[in-house]
Amino acid sequence: MKAFNNDFFYDIALDEENRICSVFWADARSIAACAEFGDVVSFDTTYLTNKYDMPFAPFLGVNHHGHSILLGCGLLSSKDTASFVWLFESWLKCIGNKAPIGIITDQCRAMANAIEEVFPNIRHRWYLWHIMKKLPKKFQSFKNYLPIKADIHALIYDCGSPRDFENGWEELLTKHALEGNDWLSNLYEERMKWVPCYLRSDFWAGMSTTQRSEGMNAFFDGFINSSTTLHQFVVQFDNALRVKAQKETQADFSSLLNTTIGCGSQSPIERQFNWSIHMKSLRKSKQNFDVG
Repeated sequence: MKAFNNDFFYDIALDEENRICSVFWADARSIAACAEFGDVVSFDTTYLTNKYDMPFAPFLGVNHHGHSILLGCGLLSSKDTASFVWLFESWLKCIGNKAPIGIITDQCRAMANAIEEVFPNIRHRWYLWHIMKKLPKKFQSFKNYLPIKADIHALIYDCGSPRDFENGWEELLTKHALEGNDWLSNLYEERMKWVPCYLRSDFWAGMSTTQRSEGMNAFFDGFINSSTTLHQFVVQFDNALRVKAQKETQADFSSLLNTTIGCGSQSPIERQFNWSIHMKSLRKSKQNFDVG
């Protein structure tokens, strides 16, 4: 890829026997997107692990259309702290050492340790969907599972302030005799990373943590899966990015088409001039889209 793209960035980690164990890469489009939309990053390694047991680790952002965009990605040999530190440092080097202000991840402890080391000043939050999907596993054996689930949902989504949440949490534990539940106790200790009422004052670029990032599906479904070989992965990954770029160009064109241009006066000459400029922009955008 570097041979076809001078701005393509990659980094490779080798093991003690000089074998490739982890890879990071970002094309020119992803690097440019980091400068514009890299303030908040979504990072999820649970989407795909390939046939070689290498987790796929993409960095995602949100663009001006509210669509997910790729900001770089990697394949890791493992999910330990050292592997994540290496990946985060590679990405940071790629984007000129400009760290994001926020990152959204799952609850992986090794990942959290790496974030604290590489991004000490970042605001870190967890995917709420990742926590909520664990409720059946944690409580389905309880006779009162459905009331517990309903009360947890109501508490999380309806609380307007941290004080309301903390009071409601105590009531929930007492009502269902869950004071000794270690999983809930650990969640409560980290409540500022996942409960919405603690996070509203921070900037999250419109990213929702209540459901799994649609970005993974938007980019890669239909192109790669767990049985994809490394050679197929490279080819299909490039195809996925090409399709995504075409869709983004189409979104730009549609946005221009739906833009209403105001005039500073009622002059017919000014209106005609503005309209000609608008149509010129539309034609240029369409040409870019047609070229792909």
